[in-house]
Amino acid sequence: MDEDDIPPLVSAADWARTPPDVKQAFLSLVDLVRDLSARVRELEAQLKQTSRNTSKPPSSDPPSAPPTPPRVPRGRPKGAQPGHPAQQRPLLPPDQVDEMVVCHPRQWPDCLTALTPKLPDVLPASRRQVLDLPPLVAHVTEYQCRTVSCPTCQQLVCGVLPSDAPPGACGPRLTALIGLLHGRYRLSTRETVAFLHEVAGVELSLGSVISSCTRVRDALQPLDAAIQTRVQAHPVLWVDETSWREQQQRGWVWVAVSPEATCFRIDPSRGQQALWQLLGADYSGVVHSDRASVYQALPARQRQLCWAHVIRNLQGLVDQQHAESIWAQRMLNWTPTLFLAWRAYQSGVFDQIALQQALMPVRLALHELVRQGAASDWTKLQAISQDLLRHWDALWTFSRIAGLEPTNNLAERALRPAVLWRKSCYGTQSALGSRFVERMLSVRATCAQQGRNLFALLTDAVRAAWSGQPASSLFCNA
Repeated sequence: MDEDDIPPLVSAADWARTPPDVKQAFLSLVDLVRDLSARVRELEAQLKQTSRNTSKPPSSDPPSAPPTPPRVPRGRPKGAQPGHPAQQRPLLPPDQVDEMVVCHPRQWPDCLTALTPKLPDVLPASRRQVLDLPPLVAHVTEYQCRTVSCPTCQQLVCGVLPSDAPPGACGPRLTALIGLLHGRYRLSTRETVAFLHEVAGVELSLGSVISSCTRVRDALQPLDAAIQTRVQAHPVLWVDETSWREQQQRGWVWVAVSPEATCFRIDPSRGQQALWQLLGADYSGVVHSDRASVYQALPARQRQLCWAHVIRNLQGLVDQQHAESIWAQRMLNWTPTLFLAWRAYQSGVFDQIALQQALMPVRLALHELVRQGAASDWTKLQAISQDLLRHWDALWTFSRIAGLEPTNNLAERALRPAVLWRKSCYGTQSALGSRFVERMLSVRATCAQQGRNLFALLTDAVRAAWSGQPASSLFCNA
């Protein structure tokens, strides 16, 4: 502020009578108050950051975070509604029942007439099946390598283990179970040892658990490579990344999701090299992602930006309660129309052309708002507006390419197991440990997509690796 400018709340006459040195000191204080006020607003906005207005996960929300908006009441009570179809576990066929207990009535309670089992049934029997587990006892196989003396040359000859003999003290099913407990259910090494001791009576050392996980990691290598090949061949991918730690150094766990497979990779970098290693250097499909700078290596025609991230960023501008926050609210007011058109397309009401036509008013209105925001004096508003203008076409790729969605929720949900793993073990201690993590995450997610049993697949992979045979394919059409 110049000395010729009259500060607010000061009259022109008083300002004219003020000495020059006092004016300068006063104006310096005014500038300081303005800067401190802006800083306070910025710090208050940081305190208000939650999973609703930033990319933070919901688990990081403080107790002071505003609750999730309540659902609109529909006038129905909680729980099952009258007349809904019964949800019951289907009964197993008789050939899968191990024991059958027939319960005959003994007498009629009114007349006390004795009822013999020879009386014929007049109604179908009421069936109830009870499931239980047999006692889990390890099956122990002892290999005895005998040593004999050759009667011809008198040399000692020792027996050789068969080719399918396990390399350690754990067979293929126990090895697969250890990998499942440690890699799928995230039990620690000590908890895995305790579980096997209490449930199956198996006594193992911590080193045996680590060795079994190493063997599972090696057995999954062919399946993991097949998963990445299948992912890189798909024309549409959902990609995301989150932080990881390897040997106390910061790294990143990447995920690429296709409709039929999911590939995880742990890399020390968040740069373009890690992205191309995940996707393949010659990938030409469309990548669904957020607005992180690493994805700018892809041309706009190969990108779909996540609208959920855009909405959270706009909500963050609204929550700052700046004089120009109304701009962000106007942007947000158009997003329900966008998702309404998308849901109509999903339900089959709109085809691809109708979806584009329904989105045209939204695109025009938002483009005008973004253009206005790019000329704003508020730096945060200007930055997000200019970024949206640079990637404008990538916001609407879902309207012209079938199979895409407005949000990147598929990749964010796929990353959730990796986040839980990171929170429970704080990362890995070696590159080989990271290979176990990424292969288990990839195989687990792909098994769920393919409807495959993970434990059975792990067992088959371990057996195949030990016998030198290729493991069965994860994909039906492979």
